[in-house]
Amino acid sequence: MIKVGFIRRVSLETLLAKVEGVTVEQGLLGRLFGYGTITVIGTGSTRTPFKRIAGPMEFRRVVQEQIETANNSRAATA
Repeated sequence: MIKVGFIRRVSLETLLAKVEGVTVEQGLLGRLFGYGTITVIGTGSTRTPFKRIAGPMEFRRVVQEQIETANNSRAATA
């Protein structure tokens, strides 16, 4: 689940099984100050961008780890 915004709230809730990828875009200032745009790519070509997210590379890494853990759990029970 991602929530952004103070006055105008935008949120995205997607099951890990439905996430196909997470892309990160960072300009020079974003790299210097540790922020960027995260785009969550879901099944069915759903693309939801979230701008000015702190620690976008860490976010992507954690999502990938969670997806891998979920896939390993499913493989172990199959």
